[in-house]
Amino acid sequence: WQAILDDASSKNWNPPPETTAAIQEVLRLGYKDCFYLSENHINGSADEDLHVEGMAEDSKNPGATCWVIKPLLRIDYAFLSKGYENARVRQYQRVMDDSSDHFPVVIDLALPALDQSASETDSTGMSDETE
Repeated sequence: WQAILDDASSKNWNPPPETTAAIQEVLRLGYKDCFYLSENHINGSADEDLHVEGMAEDSKNPGATCWVIKPLLRIDYAFLSKGYENARVRQYQRVMDDSSDHFPVVIDLALPALDQSASETDSTGMSDETE
């Protein structure tokens, strides 16, 4: 973040906002930013078993996602929606690849096992049991 502020200052620009009204609304609606839930952020280091080639070492801050000579803003996010409070974000990765104008964001989720009653229903959501 300091690099972003320093760059804006060197150009006599006003500092950019740390967040946007759109992101604040998403958070207000109960969605959670996966970066801040990620184990690599919480633990301060990445899990090498989940390593994606070209990943950035983002553990303190999520990092910029726009692909330009000097990427300055995070504009790509991964959010966890309500109902997934028990999911673990094992790793959040920003992949430094120039094949797009954005750096891809990759998350590894560990989802809790389904309970037994959910596994006893067919694809329509109906139980296998007959009356």
